[in-house]
Amino acid sequence: MTITDITIVPVPVGRKDDYIAFSRRMAEVYRDHGAVRITDYWQVADAGGQEDFHADGLVYGEGELPDFADVIGAAASEAIVVTLTEWPSREARDRGAAAATSDPRVLATLEEDPVFDGSRVIASSFEIAMSLRR
Repeated sequence: MTITDITIVPVPVGRKDDYIAFSRRMAEVYRDHGAVRITDYWQVADAGGQEDFHADGLVYGEGELPDFADVIGAAASEAIVVTLTEWPSREARDRGAAAATSDPRVLATLEEDPVFDGSRVIASSFEIAMSLRR
């Protein structure tokens, strides 16, 4: 069964191009180790508010509906990036993730100027519970 690793990280808005370049390099590593798809989603801050995700007529007080930026503690100068790394199976994920995180190309990034604060990454693995496509 497909499994997806999901990471959420705040990235300085002014470093978007740097982040995308970094992410492309890392995506190649993960693909080389078995990931079948890697997708980054860059937050569109002015696309809507929390009220867009709740039924009309419900009233919530100030701060009752946190968004990703609130949860992760992002500054106004940061955008949230959600990355989905899809694997064909749990076994492929376990082997591939272990190989990717010890890959020399990943280890070399430890010597680079970081594009984001790695200590603020939120991550976990998920199986599909429901999927509907048109």
